[in-house]
Formats: sequence, C-alpha cells, structure tokens
Amino acid sequence: MTNSKVVQHETVRRIDTRLAFETAYFSDPGTLTRHLAEAADGLKVLRPEFSANTGSALFAGPDRPLRPADLDGLWRDGGRVVVHDFVPGTPYFANGVVVDGQLCLTDTWRCYSLDEGPRSLLTAVVNVLPDSVEVKLLRERLQPLAAATAVADGPVCFEVVLGGEQVKVVKFAHRVAGAPLPGLCDLLGVAGQSGREAQAPDGFVADYAFTVRRSGTLTGFTGLDEVRSLPSYRNDLFMPALGEPVERTVGEGGGAAVLLKHADEATLLADVTFLQEVNRSGVFVVD
Repeated sequence: MTNSKVVQHETVRRIDTRLAFETAYFSDPGTLTRHLAEAADGLKVLRPEFSANTGSALFAGPDRPLRPADLDGLWRDGGRVVVHDFVPGTPYFANGVVVDGQLCLTDTWRCYSLDEGPRSLLTAVVNVLPDSVEVKLLRERLQPLAAATAVADGPVCFEVVLGGEQVKVVKFAHRVAGAPLPGLCDLLGVAGQSGREAQAPDGFVADYAFTVRRSGTLTGFTGLDEVRSLPSYRNDLFMPALGEPVERTVGEGGGAAVLLKHADEATLLADVTFLQEVNRSGVFVVD
C-alpha cells in the first residue's frame, strides 16, 4: 500500500465508508488558507500527504489559529494536505498479521497525548489485552480492509481513532510496525507481528515521553525523583544530561523518556495519569 494518505483515505472509503473520515485535499497553501478562513466553526485536523511522523498532524479552529510557519511545514515533504473535521475518540495502534486472508491483531496499543500549541503530541502507548472489547471491535471492523488490500499472508499495521462503536482509520501499511512497539512486545514476552496469533502478555508496559516546550540549554529537571519512585517505573529510556542543548518537541519522542512496566493495569494507568500531570507542568528547566 502506498504511503500517500490521500490514496489510503480513498481506499478506506471505497471498502467501508464507516471507517473513513470526510476528507478534503489541497494542493496549494493559498487554497488551504482560504478554506480554513471560511470554516468558522469546529476543529479541523490537517495532515501532510506524506509523513511517517505521528506528530505531523495540526489542529486548527476558531480558538486554535495556525501560524504561517506551522502551515509551511505541511508542504515540506511535497504532496497535498489532507483536511477533515476532528472526530472525538482515543487513538490506537493496531498491529497484526494476515493469515489466509484473515486478520489477527497481535498487539494493540492505546495512545496518550498532550495538546501543545497546534499539535497533539504522543506521550505514551500502553498495551491492550487481546481479549478486550476494544481489540475485538477493531479486529471486526478492520478485517474487510485487511482482506481487500493485503496479500494473503503478511504483516499489517493501523493507526485508528476509536470512539464508542465508531472506528476511523488514520493510516495503514503492510509492514511490521516501527519502534518502539516491537521492543515493547519483547518486554511483554509476546511474539507480536513475528508470530501468527495474539499471545497473553506478561503484564503491562508503556514508554512515556516528556515534552520540551522551549529550545535551549538544559539546566535542571522538575519532578524527576517522583517519576523514578513510581510503582511501575523501570528505567530511563533516554535522558539528556545537564548542560546539553534540548530542542522544542514538535514530533515524536520528546526530550526524554522512561519505561514503565507493572503486572497490574490499574497501577500502570494511574502512573501514566500522574506523568501526564507532571508533563503538563513542565519537566525541563531550560536557559
């Protein structure tokens, strides 16, 4: 399947309109700017046609105006810009394999994010049990898309928004999902997309990324000792040293990240909620 979101959205619409966003496509900045000016109500989501970055989407609305510099970034990789109304729900990554035309979701991840200016920045993913209501619904809704577009056998990965019984496909690809998801599967003791069926995980994991709000030189941290004392904290994934330059977060990964793991889902989710609050307050002290 092509990396073009335009082609992907049209493919989804052809196979199952319930899965498709109501999209518009723009080939030049002037037309897009006029469209946004005329759309006086509601929140709009803007995505570049070509981008692998989950943080590439911009959100625009009456109370969230976009700067010219933000709009310029949409055209950086060429192609058109995809625009649709914001659909409320929770983002998920759903990864699997197609075996004899049947979709098996091997590992599914609930996404957590924080709004930062015009972007919604991914902060964490947490694994979802394979027998959960969410996974069963996603498998049912995504099966026709996988069957219609995938080879008879092979890996496939989806990014979707799930709200109640409604599933909307953001993008999909016929490949193994990118980092850190395969590594998180290893930590859970499951085969992920290297297997041919879903396996019961060894507990719950999350990688949590902290947002840098201003570029500069790192002079300190706020709340890091509390983070490292959480019940599910395992280790730092990456952490800048004092005196190093840090860049404002505008995409994936953040400026630092920690690994969480716990046998109890409620404990891990409570820690993620706490980290969201710490992150909102700001972790990095920058000069």
